[in-house]
Amino acid sequence: MKKLLPPTPEADPTETLAVLGPVARSSVVDAVADRLRNEILAGRLAAGSRLPSERELSLALGVNRLTLRAALARLEAMGLVTTRHGSGTEVAAWRERAGLEALPMVMGSLDPDEPAWQDLLTSMLEVRRVLATEAVALASLRHTDDDVAAMRAIAAEQGARLHDVLAYARGDLAFQRAVVRAARSVGFELLLNSFGRFPEEHPALVATLYDRREESVGFYGAIIDLVRAGDPDAARTTLRAAFTAMDEEWLTRHGHRKRDASTRAEKAKAPPAAPPKKGAPTKKTPATPGGKPPGNARSRK
Repeated sequence: MKKLLPPTPEADPTETLAVLGPVARSSVVDAVADRLRNEILAGRLAAGSRLPSERELSLALGVNRLTLRAALARLEAMGLVTTRHGSGTEVAAWRERAGLEALPMVMGSLDPDEPAWQDLLTSMLEVRRVLATEAVALASLRHTDDDVAAMRAIAAEQGARLHDVLAYARGDLAFQRAVVRAARSVGFELLLNSFGRFPEEHPALVATLYDRREESVGFYGAIIDLVRAGDPDAARTTLRAAFTAMDEEWLTRHGHRKRDASTRAEKAKAPPAAPPKKGAPTKKTPATPGGKPPGNARSRK
């Protein structure tokens, strides 16, 4: 009869982690792809231009051809280059081919003092504003009690994250995701993914965007109230006004040029409108949640 072996003890998870150790965050392929991507997004490699041959490019970058091809494949997946057999690799018009994830990539390749960077930041705030406003409007129609409970739980935890800007930003994104899931929109959730990597990839920008956390933490309750109210039109009107005011205040406070500054200047030069006749109804500006918008432009739900 065979002697039965004693059972093998289960591995200690702590020992497993110690054996594995950290994995290198970047590789040569990453470095080459990042270098070429930044050159393309910054406009130094213009759309329509042809890249040098693989041999010339690999020599210039100091890598072998396999590494170069892997990097070019990544750029092609991003919509930044096109490769045709026998014709080489051409820089693509990224605005016509790339997705929303290119927005933070372009910002990362520019200096914050450049006007182009400021325009891209304004575009990012506009996208976030539209996404947040419409997501809350749809969530007000489609939410369940479990959705509201998930929002409340995340909102309650945000107060404990005020001392850690990156943790607060991740919590804010988790709240936004809870709202988007309550809206039952897969498309909106995929759009939100484009902003989900900001705390890790752009920590300095995130720290600036979330610079007034104490003033904005109360805004979560207002968002939840709008969802529970079940009035999508009221949600759109209220949040559009609140988010616009918050974004403009943040841009002004940080000295960034506003895209529509010339438009407002022209309006300022125009003669004032005639006052309404006595007894005529006047249009009121919708109130923002909580009475006034919080100072943090990134409490976007």
